Amino acid sequence: MGDVQQNSIKIKLEEEKKKTASLRASLDQKTLEIQLLKQKIEQLSSKDAVSKKLQNKYTLIDEIVNSIFGKDNLYQISWEIANIIAKFLNTDDCVIYATIDSGKYLEQIAASGDKISTKGDILNKLNLAEGEGVVGTVAKTGKSELIHDTSLDARYVEDLETRYSELTVPIIIDGKIIGVIDSEHSEKNHFTKTQLSTVESIGNIIALKLKNAISLRDQSVFERQLLKSQTRLYSLISSLEAGVLLEDENRNIVITNEKFCGLFEIPVDPVNLIGQNCSNAAAQSKQLFNNPDEFVHRIDVLLKDRKKVLSEEIQMANGAFLERDYIPIYNNDECLGHLWSYRDATLKHNYQQSLEFQKQKYSNIISNMNLGLIEVDNNDAILMANKSFSEMSGYQEGELLGKKGSDVFLDDQQKKNLKSQMDKRVKGESGIYEIIAKNKLGQDRYWLVSGAPNYNLKGDMIGSIGIHLDVTEQKKLEIQKETLLKRLKTSNEELEEYAHIVSHDLKSPLRNVSALTSWIKSDNIDRLKPDSLEHFEHLELTLEKMESLISGILEFASVTENSKDDEKTNLQILIQDLITTLHIPEHIHIEIKKQMPVVVGDAIKLQQIFQNIISNAIEYIDKPKGLIVIDFIEKKSEYEFSISDNGVGIEEKYFQKIFKIFNSLHKKRKNSGVGLSIVKKVLDLYNCNINIKSTVGEGTTFYFTLKK
Repeated sequence: MGDVQQNSIKIKLEEEKKKTASLRASLDQKTLEIQLLKQKIEQLSSKDAVSKKLQNKYTLIDEIVNSIFGKDNLYQISWEIANIIAKFLNTDDCVIYATIDSGKYLEQIAASGDKISTKGDILNKLNLAEGEGVVGTVAKTGKSELIHDTSLDARYVEDLETRYSELTVPIIIDGKIIGVIDSEHSEKNHFTKTQLSTVESIGNIIALKLKNAISLRDQSVFERQLLKSQTRLYSLISSLEAGVLLEDENRNIVITNEKFCGLFEIPVDPVNLIGQNCSNAAAQSKQLFNNPDEFVHRIDVLLKDRKKVLSEEIQMANGAFLERDYIPIYNNDECLGHLWSYRDATLKHNYQQSLEFQKQKYSNIISNMNLGLIEVDNNDAILMANKSFSEMSGYQEGELLGKKGSDVFLDDQQKKNLKSQMDKRVKGESGIYEIIAKNKLGQDRYWLVSGAPNYNLKGDMIGSIGIHLDVTEQKKLEIQKETLLKRLKTSNEELEEYAHIVSHDLKSPLRNVSALTSWIKSDNIDRLKPDSLEHFEHLELTLEKMESLISGILEFASVTENSKDDEKTNLQILIQDLITTLHIPEHIHIEIKKQMPVVVGDAIKLQQIFQNIISNAIEYIDKPKGLIVIDFIEKKSEYEFSISDNGVGIEEKYFQKIFKIFNSLHKKRKNSGVGLSIVKKVLDLYNCNINIKSTVGEGTTFYFTLKK
């Protein structure tokens, strides 16, 4: 395709060359006119002294013409003109601009004097927009300007230094502005109208030459770009993994690559094939293919039809496979050539065969797997059902194909439930849901369904695929479990109520016995022997222990799940309130290390945790100065709390025993052996842990977690 474009470019270049020749002929005509003008001036110079100015003007023009005659380089021509004009105007500053981008901008292409560096480059090279500064104004209006004091002109654009006189002349040809001559001087009122007129004449004389030079420059740039494009095209085609052949409309080779020569066993450098005709190439290469005559015939058909064909597979005689693209090249309905591309597709062919094999294999697996699978279209019509689904539903696949699954298996309520799932499929969403379906015998069956949208190769949704698991038996067990849980909840409520009643009924006689014992002891205090008094004390302690046990049983039985377990509780407030209500001896200090967090849980249960551990610590502190420290650390999904004391400590072998109800390691008067068992029960309800770290004689730390 690049060479087709190249032919078009060559035609354009030829046209440009013709124009250039015409421009040069016109320039020669101008030169002849100047010679005639010279003769007239010479005739006038002998008659009139005024003609001396004309003679000087001619001399200047003649110098410019001679200096640029025979030169084609735009920058060299402009440099000669700038220096001659600067000398004529008695200034060291003359700049020539050329219009670019259809006249929207002006580019400095030549300069004189201080504007030129030692390397010959323009210093502080300016690019001005049309209408910008005096130069831009002249380029826009096409009218010369003579400024005697630039400090009074707001348009003035300072270059290397401020200059006060400026002479600016447009270069015009065929009514089009192609450039500007601009000269400046450091003194005011330096330039004259005669000088302006002379420079205008110079502008008219050099316009044709500059236009020609600009055309040659643009042509040179165009040719360089064309060469770069050709190089890129050759490099690209040479590096392709595909064999490429580009022919013109007469089937002559424009370009090909080594890969093409290798595939067709052509022992020639691709460059040497350029220009060769391919009319008989197919017949010469046909023996390489599995069906030689078909290969030749197919190429003839493609060239006749001239329609694009992509990824056409051809089998070679050696068992390999090629993939061919044919692309006719058109320009305004005119065929300019043909592009052929050949790729080794052996691996792809074998892969597709393997895919087909795998597809068949997995089709057999799907057909016989234990999960029921069906495929439906966008209208819910069944397209496929495997063997397991037939066994689940009682229907054979042939009985289901083409029918709507919802009509076959679901009642009206289940259809409504399914509709919401189908709406998700339309949006491209997958989902798992449960439906109650009727099998062929009319029995209700619980099916767990995993549904997902089904797409074709283009990415268009063509239906859904559903995997079905019959969970009827599990559902029955779940229903039984729910029934048992309801019964258990009722039993727990009855047990809790019974515990309250028993507690009340047991405490009343205990209080009566305690009162009678106290009365008897009080009435006979003077007559009782020491042994009897000791027996009375033992009796009072036993009665108090029994009441504590009954209270502990009631409190332990009351620890159950309730609806307040999802409430937020501020532990800082809870612990501070707890400290004010507990009886804390004066020698014991409780320290809260830092601000306690807010957790989710029933405040009463959380209070039981902290109250029982703190009370236990108070009970077993044996030091003159007791200390209880409450702290926590924050983890990813929970808080780990610690409550430390400097009490008697616990041997490791009792770490588990102390959490069992009615187990107490020390026979304390008020110790019922229930407190820590309540702590363990509450934490078990919240699926949280509790651990102990203790050293006998030094103290104990309880660690427990609470969810955030």
